[in-house]
Amino acid sequence: MAPQRDNYESSRAADERRNNFITHLSMDEDTEKLLHNSTNSDRSENTSFLRYFLTSSGPPQIITLCLLIALALGSTVGVVPAVVEDRYARLNHGYTGEPCLQIKMGERPQECMLGNDDAQNSAAMTSFISNSLTFSTSSLMGSISDERGRRGIILLGIGLSLLGPMFLVLMQLDDSISPFPFYASHAFSGIVSWMAVALSSLSDVIPSEWRAPAFGMVLAGFSMGFALSPILAVVMSHLMVSIFALIILVGGFIFACFYMPETLSPESAAQARLNRLSERPPMNTQADVWKYNLMR
Repeated sequence: MAPQRDNYESSRAADERRNNFITHLSMDEDTEKLLHNSTNSDRSENTSFLRYFLTSSGPPQIITLCLLIALALGSTVGVVPAVVEDRYARLNHGYTGEPCLQIKMGERPQECMLGNDDAQNSAAMTSFISNSLTFSTSSLMGSISDERGRRGIILLGIGLSLLGPMFLVLMQLDDSISPFPFYASHAFSGIVSWMAVALSSLSDVIPSEWRAPAFGMVLAGFSMGFALSPILAVVMSHLMVSIFALIILVGGFIFACFYMPETLSPESAAQARLNRLSERPPMNTQADVWKYNLMR
């Protein structure tokens, strides 16, 4: 009896091991199928996002504008200090020698060094004013774009960004022009942050689950423009780079005028207007009206 019982128990244990092995295999197959389906789903979702992004009305135009404007503005980063330093040295400190940029740093005359100080002070003040204006008007521009559309605000912002490169070209063509109009135009371009409105325009047409990668695509286009822009300064003169940047900006503005669509739907604009009016506080004086319009 003992040998029969031992054989029975051994056979039962073998059956259990075989069943466990088969179950393990089936679980591995199911897991593999799930992983395979998940990979295919992610790949399909990425393909769907790119297809939607490139075929929708608005995102391709925005990323093209970001690339062009970053390429234009980035190409003049190395031109501005050289041009403005020499111009301040001549207008403010009576310098009459060769261009300051052509003189080695340790051998530059005092007038060039003073012109460099003037250029740095002007750039710092311009940055302060531009950022202050952007901080003060961003909410107002956003509120206006919510009710009246994104396209007009974007065109206004790009149009203001044209003024700086235009004065940079004029300053190199006419030795009597002061750098002040160049810096003033850059400072007041901060009134409209067209990039923030462009991101709002993306939100109008991109589903919520795809907005993060869409914003990444736009910022990638902007970064690519800045990455490619230094190459222009290597192969061109300062004047040619400035003219090229102005041509790119003018081309981008014309492109936006003809091909940039309005992404805000009439229903969303009407709803934003109703929301603003429902939250509008009582106003008794004209000062209250101005304060509300500026702070809304």
